[in-house]
Amino acid sequence: MPVATPHSREIAELIRKYESGILNRSERVASVELSTWTVEEVKGVMEQLVPRANTKGTDDPCEPEFNQLDESLKARIGINAGIWAVFSLGTVCLLPIQVGAALYLLLQGRISAIWRELPKPTALLFDWSTGLHSFVKAPLSMIKKSIERNEALCVNSKGRFTLRKEGYAVLSHVWGETMGWSTKDSWGPVELGLRKKGLAYHHFQKIFRRCDTEWLWVDVLAMPETYEDMSLAEKADSEALRTSVINTLRTIYTRADKVVCLDSLLLRLRSGSKVDVAVTLCLGRWIARLWPFTETKLAKRVILKTEDDAFNLDEIIEFFYETVSNDDHRYFHIFDRLAPLRPVPNGFRNWLGYLARPDSYEPEIFRVIYRGCENRLSDVEIDQARALFPVLELKWVAGWTLQQGLRHIAEKYPDDRESLLKYCEYRGIKHDTELQTHLLGREGVTLESADQVARNFTGAVDLG
Repeated sequence: MPVATPHSREIAELIRKYESGILNRSERVASVELSTWTVEEVKGVMEQLVPRANTKGTDDPCEPEFNQLDESLKARIGINAGIWAVFSLGTVCLLPIQVGAALYLLLQGRISAIWRELPKPTALLFDWSTGLHSFVKAPLSMIKKSIERNEALCVNSKGRFTLRKEGYAVLSHVWGETMGWSTKDSWGPVELGLRKKGLAYHHFQKIFRRCDTEWLWVDVLAMPETYEDMSLAEKADSEALRTSVINTLRTIYTRADKVVCLDSLLLRLRSGSKVDVAVTLCLGRWIARLWPFTETKLAKRVILKTEDDAFNLDEIIEFFYETVSNDDHRYFHIFDRLAPLRPVPNGFRNWLGYLARPDSYEPEIFRVIYRGCENRLSDVEIDQARALFPVLELKWVAGWTLQQGLRHIAEKYPDDRESLLKYCEYRGIKHDTELQTHLLGREGVTLESADQVARNFTGAVDLG
């Protein structure tokens, strides 16, 4: 657990002046990643954040959307009437132009152009007007087909879906920040009727435009959701489908051209400095969630979006490899936080908290996982094991508990049991008898020797 000092408390208070919603993260980052920084240096970074009104329910990089679906007759009539009024008015305005164009084309003998080109403006107007109150939701048949073909179910800017093996990006995000599912004065819960509809099209557009791609894979669209009002059989079927999609994630992440990170705090940053980006990333919610580790670890490249720019995470980490020479450097702890997320750049030694490791040293996979998953949480208990499966090239089974998932990992990676044990201890995962046997069953490993395992992992910081 990081120890707070008067200096770190002062830095944490300064951070909260610019972003009040990050109490725990501000204290941790002030005590670790920014422990060697001066107050003025931290202030210099925080001043690069675009100010935002401190209003509950608006911590959303794509602007707040409220989660209560107004189903009153009056509201529905008003919305539909407004949409059709816009479409009708636009059609009336276009009509004289289209008639004139039709007469001109008729005189020119270009008959085919009349029916091929003239309707396009009206069709575009119709798409735009209906998009004001429409939703984006993947057909269940296409979700099943994506599983059968082991392909990514991607969506374009118009909300249309296709299956792809290449030429797409993956959205990496925190659902509570990007999905627009908040109340007028706080976070969720999300109304069931709204969740069943999918993503509001106008809100989807806000997300899509930031990703700079033609086709985008979005987890909340590509995975079927299990709803509270489903029967037990329906819930079981939905969970089985979700599990099947999860078992294709390694392929989806590794085939994608890029993974695009949308973090609410980072999207307020207006700075061209790699260091400013790294500091802001450490303060955001994205780096504190478990699944983004998996997405980042398997990606060809990771793009971090800011308010007015985009940064390649590999280039930021390589900058720290070039700059940090020892553990006294002021960037050391930031580097230590980011380095396990990506492969070691060409020409540099492996980095895992040991600057003096020889060039030939290859860190075991669980040492990388342990360090990369430090201070990362998940709202779903089993994801503490399940989120690791794509990285470890394992398949999850629907209905497994957290303990069963960890036992499967221990069986498939018997030489890494000590590291897995430390991972469980760090995350406060209780061992059942069978899991304890798997973790401590290797000859020479005992409960007493677990303390030595802990000493083999330097720089660990408790969750909190």
